[in-house]
Amino acid sequence: MKKIIVLVTTLLLLTTSKFLYAQKPKPPIMGWSSWNHFRVNIDEKMIREQADALVTSGMYDAGYRFINIDDGYFGGRDANGNLLINKSKFPSGMKALADYIHGKGLKAGIYTDAGMNTCGSIWDKDSLGVGAGIYGHWSNDCKLFFKDWGFDFLKVDWCGGEKQHLDEATEYLKIIDTVRTINADIVFNVCRWRFPGEWAIKKADSWRISGDISENFKSILGIIDLNAELYRYSSAGHYNDMDMLQVGQGMSYDEDKSHFSMWCMLNSPLLAGNDLRNMTKETLEVLTNKEVIALNQDKGFAQAQRIIKDGDVEVWVKQLGKGNQKALAILNRAGDAKTYELDLAKLGITTRYKVRDLWLHKELGKVDSNKSFTIAKHGIVVLKLY
Repeated sequence: MKKIIVLVTTLLLLTTSKFLYAQKPKPPIMGWSSWNHFRVNIDEKMIREQADALVTSGMYDAGYRFINIDDGYFGGRDANGNLLINKSKFPSGMKALADYIHGKGLKAGIYTDAGMNTCGSIWDKDSLGVGAGIYGHWSNDCKLFFKDWGFDFLKVDWCGGEKQHLDEATEYLKIIDTVRTINADIVFNVCRWRFPGEWAIKKADSWRISGDISENFKSILGIIDLNAELYRYSSAGHYNDMDMLQVGQGMSYDEDKSHFSMWCMLNSPLLAGNDLRNMTKETLEVLTNKEVIALNQDKGFAQAQRIIKDGDVEVWVKQLGKGNQKALAILNRAGDAKTYELDLAKLGITTRYKVRDLWLHKELGKVDSNKSFTIAKHGIVVLKLY
């Protein structure tokens, strides 16, 4: 009898441990988030229309799955501390909205702050975000988000936590453990606006490494530089988050291509931040380039590294998961076009590879020596070597 009890106890512990901590390695998530374009000016009608557009535009076919509702849905708290939503914006409620998103074959994301007050309450004067952060309400809010409403993703900001001078590791780990107890498959994002530290790299699915992205190329380059040496902290299922995409938000076509390519090369989550209901042909072309997306979703899960910095031109190399295949990105940071001669020997590449241009969707033949490329102002060439 004693042996049976020990066996049952062991099995329960193993099962619980697997439920709490074991996750199959996942590539970075792909989807859409409301913040970049709409900030706190969101409502359920607009969110539903974004979900519709994600499916009908072809983005679903390219791999996008998440519709993430960021700050702006809050309605404060009642006298008992229960979280309320803004009924004028979301009259049908959050469960109905999550159900609608799920009905499209998509996953639904939600937002909170680690402190008492949300970022929108501080920076966008959204008074209903005051006291709406998760601080002091960890269990109840997580139950609401994931059991009652049925969301699949949580972004946890830090504006309120910073104002309260909270310890970030303490607060985030408390929230992560609460979330994982409910559902180990919830995708968790630490939005701390800088690399948070090694405490996060196996606990969170992703973590922000920078301040908020802006719709200009200087911002894009700054974030790339911040991530250049963080590849050592990225691993299967755990990624450096370079922030939501600004593709289609006012930069040039070449800048959008460079931005998107580097987010793919560096394994950042791919969360479109534009209005999906009104996209140009060029914006959609960038966001749905399946050959470039495949680098981000590659099962080798390796973040690219900057190997060559030659003036304004950089060469980044990403090891792919199949055989000895690689992806190369040649990035032109300059404000004018550059002609660059790629020397594979400088990259330590001596094998003769077939080369494919992933933006031209064109085979370039076999290359084992130097090859010249003309790269547009703020442009990029992305190659697959196989």
